[in-house]
Amino acid sequence: MDVDQQQNDPLVETLLEIDAQLEKKPQSAALIRTHISLLHQLVMADEARQAYATLSSLIMLQEGKSSLGNPLNDVQGFLDVFERFNAALQDYTSLPLILKQVKFVLSCYYAGHPPATPIEDIPSIQVGDEITSLLDADTTRLMLQSAVRRSNALLSESQQVWDLWISWEMGLLEAAPAEQRSEQIQQVHQVYNDRLRIPHSTMQQTTSDYSSFCSTYCNQEYEQRLVQATEISQEAKRKWSGEKRFGKTREEFEFQLVSAGGDPSSEAPVYLEYVNWEANARAKPNAHGKAPNLDPVLTAALFERAVVPYAKLAAQTHSALNSLALQIEEAEAKEGEKKKKSKKGKGKKKDEPEEEDVKGVLVEQKKMAEQAFRAYKDAEASIWAKYAAWADDNQGPEKGQSVRLRAVRAERKNTELQDLDVYFERALAIGQLVIPADRTTDLVEVFLAKAAYDARLATPTVALDASHPALASITRGLKVILDINKSGDPSLKLEKFVLDWAQTKGPQYLDRALLVLDKPIKSRASSYQYALLRAGVEIRRDDASAARDIFEDAIARTDLDWPEAVYEAFIQFEIVHGDPSTLLQTKKKIEKEQEKLARRRAKEAAAQEQYTAAVVQGAASGAAETVINDVVGAAEAAGQEPVATAEAATAPAPGPVEKKEEPLKRDRENTTVLVSGLSKGITPERIGNFFSGCGDIREISILSNEESMHDDALVEFKFADAIPRVLEKDQKKYEGSPYGKILETRWPSRKYADSRRFCYITMDSPTSAQETLVLQGYKIPGASTNFGLTVLISDPSAKTKRSDAANSTMFVGGLNSKSTENDVRGLFREYGTIGHVKLGWDPVKKICKGFAFVEMSTEAEAKAALALHGTQHKGKYLKVEISDPNHANKKPKDRDDDKAAEKRLRSVRLHHLPENTQEGLLQQALEKIVPVKRLELFAKNGEALAELDSPADAGLLLLRADDFIFGDRKIAITQPNKRSQPIKEAAAGESSTSAPAAPPGPSTMFAPRATRRALAKPRPTAVAAAKAVASSSAPTVSQGQSDFRALVDAKNKQRAANLQSSRESGEKRKLEEGDGKEGEESKKARTST
Repeated sequence: MDVDQQQNDPLVETLLEIDAQLEKKPQSAALIRTHISLLHQLVMADEARQAYATLSSLIMLQEGKSSLGNPLNDVQGFLDVFERFNAALQDYTSLPLILKQVKFVLSCYYAGHPPATPIEDIPSIQVGDEITSLLDADTTRLMLQSAVRRSNALLSESQQVWDLWISWEMGLLEAAPAEQRSEQIQQVHQVYNDRLRIPHSTMQQTTSDYSSFCSTYCNQEYEQRLVQATEISQEAKRKWSGEKRFGKTREEFEFQLVSAGGDPSSEAPVYLEYVNWEANARAKPNAHGKAPNLDPVLTAALFERAVVPYAKLAAQTHSALNSLALQIEEAEAKEGEKKKKSKKGKGKKKDEPEEEDVKGVLVEQKKMAEQAFRAYKDAEASIWAKYAAWADDNQGPEKGQSVRLRAVRAERKNTELQDLDVYFERALAIGQLVIPADRTTDLVEVFLAKAAYDARLATPTVALDASHPALASITRGLKVILDINKSGDPSLKLEKFVLDWAQTKGPQYLDRALLVLDKPIKSRASSYQYALLRAGVEIRRDDASAARDIFEDAIARTDLDWPEAVYEAFIQFEIVHGDPSTLLQTKKKIEKEQEKLARRRAKEAAAQEQYTAAVVQGAASGAAETVINDVVGAAEAAGQEPVATAEAATAPAPGPVEKKEEPLKRDRENTTVLVSGLSKGITPERIGNFFSGCGDIREISILSNEESMHDDALVEFKFADAIPRVLEKDQKKYEGSPYGKILETRWPSRKYADSRRFCYITMDSPTSAQETLVLQGYKIPGASTNFGLTVLISDPSAKTKRSDAANSTMFVGGLNSKSTENDVRGLFREYGTIGHVKLGWDPVKKICKGFAFVEMSTEAEAKAALALHGTQHKGKYLKVEISDPNHANKKPKDRDDDKAAEKRLRSVRLHHLPENTQEGLLQQALEKIVPVKRLELFAKNGEALAELDSPADAGLLLLRADDFIFGDRKIAITQPNKRSQPIKEAAAGESSTSAPAAPPGPSTMFAPRATRRALAKPRPTAVAAAKAVASSSAPTVSQGQSDFRALVDAKNKQRAANLQSSRESGEKRKLEEGDGKEGEESKKARTST
């Protein structure tokens, strides 16, 4: 291109200006992008390729930016393009790039080996003979295999890449000669088997295609091949749809990504949730006790996939920024031309309408685009940081460092610490840190890190005539930040760092640091923090006068951000370092400044009030103008004078001298309630009937939502007094269930398991029960958990039988804290097949808790593994035994009296319970007052025993002032060893001479003793049984001496009858317990005497 002939071309002039700027800033990404754009407009392809190569070494490019580069006449040109694809894919996994790479390889292959039928998706290309000889079947297969392996992590998109490979392999099979056909068939088998090992969205289609292939090319091995393929694909199917965590699977996440339709803004939040799901190491085990296995390959690829949406959004925003920059330049050029014309007297005429401020609108749009660009880049950086942290924990520090180097586009090589200066300069030169234009947060962090690095690396004993590197970095940072934002950095991080460093590590540089910081900048002059810091430095230097001057200058400023803090610090300073006179003067100065501050704030408040009034007045004037227009239009239509009518309409009406406050006619905020959970198609009449007893209803509005299973309603009452009565109906049943009549609701007992969260509902008919099944999976709005309901027909016969898994599960104790799952598997591997290993793991300390559960395949293998009991492993003796699933529920043989007493102290007994009381409902009602640990119901006695968490809870319940009402009955609450008196109604003919009642209140004077087991329990006799029957059937009367004598005679007759029967049978009378012992003692006593 002859540049000398086109000096007047504006594009060439702009290109020369950009080239001059690139000589000063060769690593500026913004300048290189502008340079590439100009080169494209001037059709300078070679120069554009070189610029792209430079830009790609600095930052990550968009997926659409690609070019072949060198012509494909030799092998070197082909390898350059292929390696360029690999370098681009090192940034992050991208499906469009992988597809382009595969199509490029296939295009070069088909150029030397034309297919029988042309392939539409593969573009045609001309290559040299060297490339044709290089790309034989084996070399091409290796290249395709590497590309497919890279795309395997794209679970819902990898099929596009694999289809190209399998089509190529099938093409080779069709064209293969007879002697090579069997080898190619085996190759296709291998490709299908490798594919079935990878989880992907089209696994069923892949299996179907493989079935068709086997039936066509190896029908005699069909069954064997399909069985093998089924076994191979089991793990992939489990990862795709069987591995469930937190209620979701990979299949559900991939479906959401496909539904996003390639929109980055829709994919980004899905990827964030997906990454947290995949990388969460605390996922709960499933119902079989198997914890989900983390897949490092899928997790790493998912992090890279999550980067792509933010990178795309940032690239699109950056393109918009470039376009806006060009538009702003054009607007500035037009404004310059207008100013020139206005100077010559050729400006616009007075009657010409004013044009919009195009430049101002474009500048605002550019600011918004810059903020969006920075937000996208920050989000992308956060994902890279999470990726690196995950790699450190799961793949080692070396992998984490590799991720960080990829994120910053740094080369992996062994560098010295001094080479970090090169990366620092490169970060500043790229220019990405200054977007948006006035943002200084990222620059502050970079310079702060550089100063800290210099402070650690360099020694503070630098020559006094030389500047310390840390001070030099801070000085440079302050200058760069001031060039970007004239107000400086409001956070003052650099100022705080240099003052702390100079006072503690480099006191000889404190004066130089103060000279740098004493330059007047708005961010420091108006900051109370800097005033306190600066005064603190002078106080520590024992220069009270200088500190006093700093305080006085600070309180005199009208733009100080927090004057009260400086006032307080100034007074504290005078108390410590001043005298009574200076303290009094300081307080007087502060009082004057406080008066000025109060006046300023009053003016600001008045101005704000005026502004608010002006806004309200403007809105009212707009409404009045609308009324005037309506009145004028109506007057013209009626043939009246519009002006008079409008004046009459807008004239203020004469009002009374005294205005009386009238009550609000309609107070919707305090008289309206929201009713939710209503059945579909409900009518306002039914809602009105439900609330008819609460008060007068003004209006009922039905809120229907097609996506919801229920309707909502707004019910407005005439008076606010009805609202408390309405709120009492919260959580009440409304006309029964919408699916039928509920006959009974049974709650399970939580006596043995507190985690039981289900109930049984009996409907009036099987049809109603079937209709309730629509609630399967329904999520209750506002619930604390996000799990759906499980609604099924109760079928006791479907209960599964217990397996013998407990007999084949081993408990292993005494493990070392550094033991891993692989170590446990190594111990038991020689005794049989290991089904599952559950290691007791502490996720916080990341150590083994000392035990594990090992599930063997058979009971015989489990018994054989008992040989490990008592063996030594890593310095500790193992305890190996068959696991007992009921170990936690077994009661200890030895009774602990202290625990029993403590249990009695925190237990209470509930009396007078209603009939048909359900244990679950009673526990729910009691838990509204105190936490309940266990509750046992004695329905026969109408009592219940509740075990609470602590004795304090028991005391709170016993001393409760309010009555405990359950089922419309007052429940009595006593200590567990107290028995409440039964409730008896006074008989009509009760004698007035009955014994006086005991005084109210508890009494322990005559408390009954605890019952003790008798030494011997006599066998029941006919007399005793007859007496028991008589006493139970006869009314209770007072008994006297005659009754006692009759009882003794009956017992004597019974003893005589027993003695006579024993004599007739020849047996001796059996000694009662204690008789023999007493006889021996008396015999010993006689012998001793």
